[in-house]
Amino acid sequence: MTTTEFIGAAHAQCTALGMPDYEPILVQHPIQPKTRDEVRSLADQVIDQIIAKLLRDKVQQAA
Repeated sequence: MTTTEFIGAAHAQCTALGMPDYEPILVQHPIQPKTRDEVRSLADQVIDQIIAKLLRDKVQQAA
């Protein structure tokens, strides 16, 4: 997961780790000035994507 500002760096890191096709989950940039409730709202927006990605990766590893 990364913010929209760092998508290029996220893709570079994924490639460096041998996962060039991996698509990181994105949230709007910036996070730093947000309140705790605003950060929770961002998390709520992507939690289903995170869970799906974790479960999909787990199923692929088991296969």
